[in-house]
Amino acid sequence: MASADGQDMGDLEVSVRWRGPAAVVTVGGEIDLVTAPELGEFVGGVLEREPGVLVVDLRAVDFLSSSGLQVLAGAHRQLDAGALRVVSTSSITSRPFTTTGLDEWISLFPSVDQALAGVAGAGG
Repeated sequence: MASADGQDMGDLEVSVRWRGPAAVVTVGGEIDLVTAPELGEFVGGVLEREPGVLVVDLRAVDFLSSSGLQVLAGAHRQLDAGALRVVSTSSITSRPFTTTGLDEWISLFPSVDQALAGVAGAGG
């Protein structure tokens, strides 16, 4: 999953691709106390490029801790309302959002294309 615009962080792999004004960050592996700060730095670098929408694809994530939720909540605070969208097809990643109520502010989608629906120029 790591690419020219991505990096392998041990138990975590992260990459970004741009679809028009939208950045799609794909994450794989475990997001825990050790890897969450590194994910935060990666997401921070993407946010510096000022995407209109940030989609975080968590479908390849095996574990999501509260530290990972904090990274995503921080990204949410830096973006316009509704601009952070999370892709999740597993209870491993969706349950932490629903049990904490974070899904009230950050929308969950079953696919990247659905997360990008309605984003002008994103091809989705």
